[in-house]
Amino acid sequence: MDNEERRKNILSILKTTQHSVTGTALAEKFGVSRQIIVGDIALLRAKDIPIISTPRGYSLQKAGNAGITESFLCCHKEDLMEAELLAIVDNGGCVHNVIVEHEVYGFLEGQLNLRSRRDVAMYMKQMQDNRAPLLSSISNGIHSHLVEAHSQEEMDAIRNALEKLGVLYHPEK
Repeated sequence: MDNEERRKNILSILKTTQHSVTGTALAEKFGVSRQIIVGDIALLRAKDIPIISTPRGYSLQKAGNAGITESFLCCHKEDLMEAELLAIVDNGGCVHNVIVEHEVYGFLEGQLNLRSRRDVAMYMKQMQDNRAPLLSSISNGIHSHLVEAHSQEEMDAIRNALEKLGVLYHPEK
């Protein structure tokens, strides 16, 4: 199987699967390394195929939003990361990303797509296992999250939970 055929097969799997597929599972299926799959996913994304990464693996982004979105500007140290993410998902939100501003590179974005406590736990484990620094470590803890919720009531609950936690950033203060 050549590279292009493998990428077509990966896309076919993502289109027909109801759940996320790990890079490791795809690598095993096609007899290549996980790094080859990471490259394949990058090439598919370069063709504007909306593949998202989650702690559970790769999936195709669903067309249209299920509700409303809001961007929250936050600031905190690593010790509040899990509490911040749980405050969002526990109140019905999905954390789509994290964005920081870098003085040279501009805006840098990491895809998260966290929808549940299980997603947050898997994300936290990946961060710990890889000893990965927070993206916000390059911006003194300041970052934003695009959050999606089904209703304004849920979005208000998310904002209140983040405010109570003390992680919302208010530059005017």
